[in-house]
Amino acid sequence: MMTVSWEHLHILSHSFPIVLAASGSAVGLYGWARDREPLELWGLVALVIAGAFVAPAYLTGLAAADVVADRTFVRPGIVQTHRFWATWAAVPAFTAGALAAFALHERDDRRLRRFALLVGVFATFMVGIAAWQGSKIIHGPNETDSAGVPATTVHTTAGG
Repeated sequence: MMTVSWEHLHILSHSFPIVLAASGSAVGLYGWARDREPLELWGLVALVIAGAFVAPAYLTGLAAADVVADRTFVRPGIVQTHRFWATWAAVPAFTAGALAAFALHERDDRRLRRFALLVGVFATFMVGIAAWQGSKIIHGPNETDSAGVPATTVHTTAGG
């Protein structure tokens, strides 16, 4: 029987803000460029859902961080760097979701819709940085990092 940990829950939940912010922003901007309101609205809905998943992804990440950081096969400081960028990504991602929800309520306000999409682009950028930092975390002793180095190898960071 498999036990569910905060780490597993984080791995399950963190993809939603990443994928939905990126796809929502892209589709919404495409709709804006082609003057297709339904695509703009779809982008806003995706940003609302992405914003809703920010809290579970962030909170499960916080709960898992100390356990993951204590593992011998995780480079020192990489979890803290990921947590730093995740904190800064959560703010615009949640803000984009809240603005998108308000823009959906005020459907006739094109400027508000488009502002929410632009905030979504910024949120996507920030979430992307946090995701890239998180991709450096090795979750098992049989994994390799993004450079292909086995997890059992001792890792060091520049300046630390």
